[in-house]
Amino acid sequence: MPRSIVRHVVVSTLSLVLLAGAAVPSAAAEADAAAPFAPPSLDSAVAVLTRAALPPDGASTVPTTSLQPAKLRLPKCLIRDDATRYVQVRHWKRTLLDTNLKLRRRYQPSDLVSVSRAGIAGSGQVRRVMIADLRELAAAARRAGKPLAVRSAYRSYDYQKALFASYVRSQGFETAVKFSARAGHSEHQLGTTVDFTTAPSVPLKTTFGESPSGKWLARNGWKYGFIMSYPKGRRSVSCYGYEPWHWRYFGRATAARIHESGQVPRRYLYENFEAAP
Repeated sequence: MPRSIVRHVVVSTLSLVLLAGAAVPSAAAEADAAAPFAPPSLDSAVAVLTRAALPPDGASTVPTTSLQPAKLRLPKCLIRDDATRYVQVRHWKRTLLDTNLKLRRRYQPSDLVSVSRAGIAGSGQVRRVMIADLRELAAAARRAGKPLAVRSAYRSYDYQKALFASYVRSQGFETAVKFSARAGHSEHQLGTTVDFTTAPSVPLKTTFGESPSGKWLARNGWKYGFIMSYPKGRRSVSCYGYEPWHWRYFGRATAARIHESGQVPRRYLYENFEAAP
């Protein structure tokens, strides 16, 4: 409690006590009326009582119980088909997709353009909103001697459905679902996600993360609005294994917040948007 408040309370209490004592004198006080008496000053009394009311030096006056809300529990990565909360194309920064949450089949951005507009090698389409930052990312990587190329970009619901089915045929459902998203669950359907490699003909492998280009991207991608969706060792949080090539565009401001939080994008999106009031 601040000292000014303590002093105010003490002064008020002491004043009432002194007034009461003056109004109703005790028998002992009447008997000693003739004796000389010098009552203590008000300031002295206040100082004594204030010291008694305040905590010892160094003691904290902050309540020991925290008023911070408990961290939201992130749902387990199950095989479900629940509709994600933010289903409109304009909500691309907020939409959470994982093994539980999905988009509708008809979700398709209307502003898809070729990645070639960003001056980067590779093929595919992305949303126009990310072209400027993709161009700057690619240019910065070239200047650093760490070239990047786009191996995969936007995928429609039907394309993802066929792709996943091909993995199921070759490796079985239980294996396929560990590394490939089912239709509607892929971030590629947003049109703001790209798979990077060092050259268009280079396949997607985890070794990209250890390449000079992969390491440069890991250090600098967020500066241009891109965040790795599935970092190493975070499968229980991200729902997928390590994919150093898979980067989702959030815009520079949101990407900076995710980067500073140190959170996997799935947790950040869940706490700040999907489960937010």
